Amino acid sequence: MAKSKIKELFENPTTVYIFDVDGVLAPIEYGEYNHYELNDEAWAKALYESDFYKDKKPFKTFQDFLKDKDRSRVYVATKVMNEVEKEQKIRFLVTHYQILPENIYEVYEHADKLDIIKRIAKQYPLLDAKYFVMIDDTVDVLNHIMENSDFSTVHISSFLK
Repeated sequence: MAKSKIKELFENPTTVYIFDVDGVLAPIEYGEYNHYELNDEAWAKALYESDFYKDKKPFKTFQDFLKDKDRSRVYVATKVMNEVEKEQKIRFLVTHYQILPENIYEVYEHADKLDIIKRIAKQYPLLDAKYFVMIDDTVDVLNHIMENSDFSTVHISSFLK
């Protein structure tokens, strides 16, 4: 088993970060005693009635992590159900993490996050693939990226203390 060099990536100023939102930059707390209570169809409809991200609290761990990072090198690839959810997430991310709106990408399938990273990587043609770091809480997403590219993957648990 190889020794993790994730911290080396975090210390390198050229590293480009791509974050997931739900479960990473925003808590998933939508059920009374569970993380979630709606099916996808009900969630998509409910988004038109309420801003689910308006009262969400950001994670101090990630605010601290991003404090001295170059925001032009910080991106988001997040799954959304519709444009309303995308706009809610953008407001949350800009307000709490100062992420540039043009650096926020929506996907409709988790596997599409790899395509977003490839698109971002084209903006940095001289940067080695390992310096593009996807930070997600879904192992299937991370495995898909790991198995189909040379980009780096970090599970949110790497940030837990």
